[in-house]
Amino acid sequence: MKKLFFVTIIALTALFVSCSKKSAASQREAAGAAYETADRAFSGNGYNPEAPAKAENSKSSTQPVNRKIIFKGSISLEVESLEQTQSAVQKWVRDFGGYISESSMGARSANFTTRIPSSSFDVAMEQAGNFGKILRKNIESTDVTDEFYDLQTRIETKKVLVERLQSYLKNANSVKDMMEIETRVNEVTSDLESMQGQMSRLSGKVDFATVTISAELPMERIEEGFVLPDAGEKAKNLFGGLIYFLVNLFFVLLYIILYGAPIVLVIALIYWVGFGKVGIIRKLFSKLSNNKNKESDEKVSSNKKS
Repeated sequence: MKKLFFVTIIALTALFVSCSKKSAASQREAAGAAYETADRAFSGNGYNPEAPAKAENSKSSTQPVNRKIIFKGSISLEVESLEQTQSAVQKWVRDFGGYISESSMGARSANFTTRIPSSSFDVAMEQAGNFGKILRKNIESTDVTDEFYDLQTRIETKKVLVERLQSYLKNANSVKDMMEIETRVNEVTSDLESMQGQMSRLSGKVDFATVTISAELPMERIEEGFVLPDAGEKAKNLFGGLIYFLVNLFFVLLYIILYGAPIVLVIALIYWVGFGKVGIIRKLFSKLSNNKNKESDEKVSSNKKS
């Protein structure tokens, strides 16, 4: 009886050790599968469509695509009052459920950067033209559907991967496996948070259109009314222009005196020596002319004698 008891104890101990080894081996295989899954899912520069989360996201690909478009509009106006325009813009923004993200106002102009729900963009742009006389108007639209849904798919895949890695982390038996899985969890979580930030910014641009309104007063106008020309300033400008002209005239005459007079003297000297009282050139030409006439007379006389 004692012999049978000891044999039973030994058999149960051997069975327990065998099961423990198999359990540890299976968990290590699961951890290795998690690493391979992570590498396949996010290898290279972006999302791999063959990732394990493909099955979870395959249903959404068959649904009709809701286009994601970013709208931007700008309008320049000539208005009668900047303060009234500011009040009108504030009411206009509130009516559409938007907000003013940036504004500035000067003596003759004002600028407003507003965010309006994209669903009301067309109507909002049409009503913005009622603030004054339209000088310029521009509308832009950018389709980001592919970028939006690609980013959404990558986020969902990252979430699935984080959940799987966390489940493997709970079942890890060794410190080494635990540290490896935890490192991978941190990497994937960091990528996930970065993608979610991108999605938040992209969704904000899609949901709210940007409308820029520039308002300016007519020429020679400020907020208080018409601006008359400043007679004193005009006279000052006229006097300054006259002084500028006289100064330039003085320097022109000075240049003529400094550079023109010597040139005139040189020309006069050349004329005096060559053709004037001295007349060297004149006398030379006169002598040549006389010699030519003398030769001609001698030739005529010889012809007559013959």
